[in-house]
Amino acid sequence: MKRKYLLTISAACLLSIGSVASAQTSFNVVHGSPAKHVITVEFVEPWMSCVQKGAGDKLSFKYFPSGQLANLRELLPALERGVADIAPVPIGYYSDKLPLNGVSMLPGLGATSKDIVTAYAKTIRSKELSDEFAANGIVPISVMAFPPYQIVSVSQEIKTPDQFKGKVIRSAGGAMDLVIKSLGGSPAAISIGDTYVALQRGTADGTISALASVDGYKLQELAKAISTNGSFGTFVNVMSVRKAKWDAMDDNLKKVFRDCGEKVQLQAAQNLDKSGSGLSKRFADAGVDMFAFSPEQLKTMSGKLDVVYQDWTKRLDGRGLPAETVLKTYKSNF
Repeated sequence: MKRKYLLTISAACLLSIGSVASAQTSFNVVHGSPAKHVITVEFVEPWMSCVQKGAGDKLSFKYFPSGQLANLRELLPALERGVADIAPVPIGYYSDKLPLNGVSMLPGLGATSKDIVTAYAKTIRSKELSDEFAANGIVPISVMAFPPYQIVSVSQEIKTPDQFKGKVIRSAGGAMDLVIKSLGGSPAAISIGDTYVALQRGTADGTISALASVDGYKLQELAKAISTNGSFGTFVNVMSVRKAKWDAMDDNLKKVFRDCGEKVQLQAAQNLDKSGSGLSKRFADAGVDMFAFSPEQLKTMSGKLDVVYQDWTKRLDGRGLPAETVLKTYKSNF
């Protein structure tokens, strides 16, 4: 009788443990950025910490950073295949699948990361942009945008509008290609992870990038000159959840995901904006020519970059997409 009682207790304990385990949802969090890159330390990991604190034992994360399961260009397919449940999707690498969301990368819109994040976070709720995420089976929950991109020149200095002509400049694709072409350069599709080697070997003469990304990939070690007041667009990452996983979550957990997304996107933007002057000084101390375009030069480039809006809307309108409507909405949110 005593043995039977003990077995009953043991079975009850196992059932209890099993019910706790089944109540906990596990998520594969995947990204392709280095451990010390700002996407890691300012976006992905702070969001995970916030969610873990808010959700407690309702969930667990299996974390695969630094391209362990998927590199930057493989993150959206990883979500689609179920390899990843959560990933920061780099919009510029998926202009074929998220073309209208490329509006977030256009030049001359927003002077800071906070400006861009605030405007894009509003615009992403529009039917046109949210439909693109839905079509790819993912749900956007948070956005990260770098401060306006600068020109980083390596083989030869690019310090005037005329010096862009004939230069091969690394591009993340999408709207960035249009920016480089409008200034007279030739875009080269090179992922940020391969940029150091490409610049070192002379495959490209320079790149357009945020100072935080320059530092994250140590491009300042190769740079001759970097601008400080250009506005050559930006790059946006959207923390996204696989829709099948999202649909299985309860409303409370969804709220934690979104609340943490809003908190972290603002915090990351503020930190990125603050870090700019410090990085500029550090690069200058290391021998990089940190320069500012003159007002006349900025005006000249602004005139050339106006063509980017026309090209972007014309190209997407030609595919039957409401690019002009999206651009108008995005501009109104600044």
